[in-house]
Amino acid sequence: MIYSVDFKEMAGKVSHVNVSKYLHDLGWAEFDTKRNTVKIFQKATDDNFYQVDLPIDRKLADYNTAMYRAIEDIALSVGKSVEQVLLELLNPLSDILRVRILDKSTEMGSILVEDALNLYENTKKLLTAAAMDIISPKLIHVGRPDSKVQEFVNNCRFGQTEIGSYVVSVVCPFGSIQDNVYTQLTLFSEEDECAQSLTRQVTNKLLTSIRKVRASIDNGSFEETILDDRNPIKISANFLEALSEISIYKEGSETEITVKWAPTISKNILDFNKVTLSHDYYEPIYSIVQKIKNSVIEESVYIGRVSALKAADDAKRRESGVATLVYLTETAQRATASVGLNKDDYDSAIEAHRNGKTVRITGTLSGQKHKRIDYTRFEVLD
Repeated sequence: MIYSVDFKEMAGKVSHVNVSKYLHDLGWAEFDTKRNTVKIFQKATDDNFYQVDLPIDRKLADYNTAMYRAIEDIALSVGKSVEQVLLELLNPLSDILRVRILDKSTEMGSILVEDALNLYENTKKLLTAAAMDIISPKLIHVGRPDSKVQEFVNNCRFGQTEIGSYVVSVVCPFGSIQDNVYTQLTLFSEEDECAQSLTRQVTNKLLTSIRKVRASIDNGSFEETILDDRNPIKISANFLEALSEISIYKEGSETEITVKWAPTISKNILDFNKVTLSHDYYEPIYSIVQKIKNSVIEESVYIGRVSALKAADDAKRRESGVATLVYLTETAQRATASVGLNKDDYDSAIEAHRNGKTVRITGTLSGQKHKRIDYTRFEVLD
């Protein structure tokens, strides 16, 4: 439950438009009334009959109280707490990720500052890695995340903390990728579009990946599952590292991750919404992350000028591009190499080329006649 919060005051922040759409989508019937300050909704079940009097005029002196009563009635009808329904109505088109930490140090509902910072940072990394595993599945992601993934994560919000060991919630508003551009969806977007959105894919992917990790460790096929290119469920080292560092690195700890699906979007949801992972799984996860990291060739730094650029003509649809770098080797010999850049770095390369600026690329060099740099960082120098 949320403590030190005035529920009635929070209820006053809920939009009656969102509540009306919410009730319509959940099958409530609206009845005509001569009153222009309230809407009446009713719903009958096998055992009960419910009615919600929804205030629709924020100028009413008792709007907060009336909205709170409406939310109480909705909560009673769906068998949820007022807090849960309030959170859903304040975020009507969002999947809500809950991360619960269970260990001796959090039994009283508090957490050490260092552990809390670690929890929030690695929860963000977990969401980022899950999104990258959807957009660009690979064993390890290097460099900055795709700009669309960054925008998705930046639109997520940490909600109120909850007592109960230690629980944090992450509100993930629905967004999709249209014409290679991240677009925020609204409560009035089509349900099918919301069901196939990047957000729903990420929450599904996150739960599915954790369950797959646990099952493959239990049956002794973990390394094969992660390293096999034929595995249809791609799980990156980035995801595994974030997962292991949320809390299970501590002996006796356990992490419970739950997703509360947006109540009005019932399509494309899993048949489970909770996964748990204990400290017992830490060592195998940590070991394979280190194995993947150690397999990456040591990086070098290459400084030079961009001599050529190649990418799709339509900038709006451009996801990446290739730049040709002219640089000096350790023996002061002139050399060239190509480097595939993401959209943001490619745009920076265009500016560097236009203004004749020097660039610095960190990565690994491969190839003999035609050299290529697999980069992790691209910088334009002053």
